[in-house]
Amino acid sequence: MPWNIKQSAAWADKEILKFPTGLHAIKSVVLDATDFTVTAGVRNVVPAGTILRLSATNPDKFVEYKGTGRIQGILARPIDLAAQATNANEPAPMFFHGCVFATSAIVGFTQYASALVADMPTCKFE
Repeated sequence: MPWNIKQSAAWADKEILKFPTGLHAIKSVVLDATDFTVTAGVRNVVPAGTILRLSATNPDKFVEYKGTGRIQGILARPIDLAAQATNANEPAPMFFHGCVFATSAIVGFTQYASALVADMPTCKFE
């Protein structure tokens, strides 16, 4: 590496909660890596604030909400996926009850706002 040059693998984390309420209701889930697009040779990160639902093919795993199914919660932190395979499934924290979310941090909020409000009635979106 050239002198005086430094590289690192980092991303800017974002806070998806507007207020610290809801921290008592964090569910430990498993992301279904087969549902996410993963490119070999690059870092594949599912961003914090991704809206999650149960997988139709693997009912004990969670996938990104794309307009169908019932919203179960919001991904609490970014998750690295190594491959698009069953053995690459990753555990993840999910907010699902009694939270006040920062709408600017939720992936696809404007598109799925009405579904979020309907499927997560104990949460607020500000």
